[in-house]
Amino acid sequence: MVAPLLELQNIAKSFPGVRALNDVSFTLERGEICTLAGENGAGKSTLLAILGGSLVPDHGSVIIDGEPRAHFSPRQALADGVRIAHQEPAIVPQLSVEQNLVLGRTARQRRDAGKDIDQALADVAQMGFPLKAKASVRGLSPAQRHALTIARALAFGAKIVALDEPTTSMLEHNVEGVLSRVREIAHTRGVGIIYVSHKMPEVMSVSDKVVVLRDGTVNYTKPIVETSEQEIVRNMVGRELLSFKRQHPVPPGAPVLFSASDVSHPSGGGPLALDVRAGEVVGIAGLVGSGRTEFLRAIIRADKGSTGTITVDGKKRRIRSPRDSRNAGIAFIPEERKHQGLVLQVPAYFNIALTADRQFNGFGPMISLRKQIAAAEEAAARMSLRPANVRLNARQFSGGNQQKIVIAKWTWRNTRVFLFDEPTKGVDVGGKVEIYELIDALAKAGSAVVVVSSDLPEIISLSDRVKVMRQGQFVSEHTGDDINEHSLVANAMGIAERTTT
Repeated sequence: MVAPLLELQNIAKSFPGVRALNDVSFTLERGEICTLAGENGAGKSTLLAILGGSLVPDHGSVIIDGEPRAHFSPRQALADGVRIAHQEPAIVPQLSVEQNLVLGRTARQRRDAGKDIDQALADVAQMGFPLKAKASVRGLSPAQRHALTIARALAFGAKIVALDEPTTSMLEHNVEGVLSRVREIAHTRGVGIIYVSHKMPEVMSVSDKVVVLRDGTVNYTKPIVETSEQEIVRNMVGRELLSFKRQHPVPPGAPVLFSASDVSHPSGGGPLALDVRAGEVVGIAGLVGSGRTEFLRAIIRADKGSTGTITVDGKKRRIRSPRDSRNAGIAFIPEERKHQGLVLQVPAYFNIALTADRQFNGFGPMISLRKQIAAAEEAAARMSLRPANVRLNARQFSGGNQQKIVIAKWTWRNTRVFLFDEPTKGVDVGGKVEIYELIDALAKAGSAVVVVSSDLPEIISLSDRVKVMRQGQFVSEHTGDDINEHSLVANAMGIAERTTT
């Protein structure tokens, strides 16, 4: 009898005050794609860290090709043929595509890497992202960087590959190309793949089986053909997850609260115009690279050379920097919250106070810690932050709760306009609904909300109106029943029979 490619036996791991994994066991066969599902905090990252050699389990065995792993280290994992493609692409922007592909290899391995590099570039191209070996990674889009990370993990004789949220920055059109190539590689090369994703349609499409972690234990294991999205989610969160629909659509006749006109970004997008009414959620859809993020960054003047006229509540605002946009009552919740929205190494209360000017002054110019913490605790209560301890560092919170901290830092100010860029990136299915409810509540309170998202069901569920971008321009606008996946994708790809701008 042939041994499984990978066997995890009774893996356990504890940290001070937390039991992250408790007797986790499952197998992975050659050529099999196994989705590892679970909410943030369920133990997925800890398990991948053990598999990748950066953590040592308290007890239990990792068995590869019938041989127990004797030592735990990243070097040993590489020697075992284990590759981890993390949610945040581990690449060096200053280097070329080719140089990033051979990172971590010895000089001899780099000299002999020609065929592997060619194969990785071919894999990326098959995914729909043709890249040149000498191209600088600095100029790649987030989707291209994720594709490069996937291809690197699957190259150089990989046997076991973990893909952690690999399509986070991709639209459905790109995702199918990636999933198709991943399936083909797994089945033709005999690579075992552990797939981690919060996107249930992806899970159902790519997986051979699913293993659900809940509170550090294996709660459910099934071949994918014997289960359903609802069954997987029910085992993840302990309840049915119903589709979300906003409870407070924009009131009829609501006045325009936010207006942007002649907005251009130095990358070439624009000029663009957008009006948003009080209580309205406007979604912006489009393919990766269409200019959606650049439009939001141009509004707040995050990049030099951005131009445009911004009006809030009927008053024209002079905006030359993100500070000016903040003072005008405009909040920007960025896609890369860990790098652009949070200071991970400091407490939540410090992060929530980042938008302050003099609100927390105590004696003279000194900051009052008491005022900071009190304001943070009030905001955390409104956000249902878990855990509710604002003295914990931001890095100690799950993705969904980190996003709540980013939102919370704007809610105690007189913020009237909220610009969300990929609001649920890396957030589990239960946390997504909480973020949706917060966005709905902001609109209900009379704010103007703009949401950029690559998740079409998210755009459809949240939006009163949707604008589609292509090549730096708005090409269509959708309301009512016209807000559907077919219409949005057709316009984003330029294959609609007609467009209405």
